Amino acid sequence: MKKITTFADLKDNKGRNLNRMIDKQLTHLNKQVWKGLGISLVITLVFVSSLHGQTIVNSPLSYIGLGELYTPETPSNMMMGGIGVSNSNGIYSNQVNPALLARNLYTMFEVGVNTELKNMQDYRQRQRSFGGNYQSFNLTVPVIPSRWTMSLGVRPFSTVNYETRSFRRLNVLGVDSLLYSYKGQGGVSKLTISNGFRIGKDLYLGLETGFLFGAVNRNIGTQNLSDGQYYKIQLENQTNYSDFTFKAGAAYRKVLKDDIYLNVGATMDLSNQLNAKSVKRFVTYDLGGLNIINSDTIKSPLSITQQLPVSSRVGLSVERLAHWMVGVDYVRTDWSKVDNNLGRSLKLPVSEQISIGAEYTPDFESISNYFKRVTYRVGISSATTPYDFAGNGIYAKDQSISLGLALPLRNFLNYVNVSYQLGKRGTLADNLLEEQYHRLTVGLTLGDVWFRKVKID
Repeated sequence: MKKITTFADLKDNKGRNLNRMIDKQLTHLNKQVWKGLGISLVITLVFVSSLHGQTIVNSPLSYIGLGELYTPETPSNMMMGGIGVSNSNGIYSNQVNPALLARNLYTMFEVGVNTELKNMQDYRQRQRSFGGNYQSFNLTVPVIPSRWTMSLGVRPFSTVNYETRSFRRLNVLGVDSLLYSYKGQGGVSKLTISNGFRIGKDLYLGLETGFLFGAVNRNIGTQNLSDGQYYKIQLENQTNYSDFTFKAGAAYRKVLKDDIYLNVGATMDLSNQLNAKSVKRFVTYDLGGLNIINSDTIKSPLSITQQLPVSSRVGLSVERLAHWMVGVDYVRTDWSKVDNNLGRSLKLPVSEQISIGAEYTPDFESISNYFKRVTYRVGISSATTPYDFAGNGIYAKDQSISLGLALPLRNFLNYVNVSYQLGKRGTLADNLLEEQYHRLTVGLTLGDVWFRKVKID
């Protein structure tokens, strides 16, 4: 009998009659599933054509480097606090550790969207914002089942979206004054080709090749409110990014007893910089700020190098196949070479994150009770960040709790994933800025059997 190594294996090997059931279900659903996949791919092209400037919501903390970085987790990982360095059930594709893709035995298509409600406040005012963005598109295909799996994907990598203003009086009466504005907008997206391999019996190795592309605009403007003309003079800096990045991953599984496994994993970013081209110009606008009166390019396209934060991850988990899993991840990110864009001489710190998560499926074979086939997930996360908004050397902490459901459709390869995250970043006392956020992520996982013959007794 074939050894059980993944969630999918357990389903395949529970009995010969189950193969017949799976084959019948996949044949019945094939047209409907892949019709939906075709529609999703069309939507993907529409999103990809407008990736520049995609963002979730306004955040003054996106001034650093390439902006706020998105995490690589799929909705399934997000439910569990983001853990995924050592754990994967063989159904959803693991975008955290490419090595674990080798556990995927079926062709899977995954798509997700994010929405976020954020409340920001300082000592003077409050602001509420709401927005959304696509979360990821991934197509995972086993090239050599149980030995080599490849995944193609696209997702947001970072976003810049902030705008602040300040006034300066030119005389005691305050009649004459200057208005300063600081605005950043844009983002970077990431195309990935990931490969996961199983070496021998229990060792997994993987490599993610990514291509980053996008544009970010950072503008600094001055407007004299006392000369009667109200012209606005603005320094505009547009940076266009395009370069390759690499990430390596490894994982190891050890049988503890029966169908209980101990999993360990690790990943490391292999790229610490990104090539880009920068264009700077001075522009004079009219009162409305829409019509250009005069513009002067002060620097033609200049090749620059943008430093990237470098992350190393380790994870540990224990699982009982197709029933439960508990895991913990640790992430260390070095920001010391990243530009803080504030003119400060101090280097950015090393940030750390610890996440704990779990999943539970009561009985995936249950016929009479649908909710026993649902996978329930929960997680918590605590991280130090590189954001020092107050400039006092106290960096904001980001703490969150998450939970979610994987709702099965007609067979065990198709799920609707719903994830909710509640978090808080920074405090008024330490950082002079506090953010509270609610994130809702909805994903769809569709599966089929490609390039494999299903054996029926």
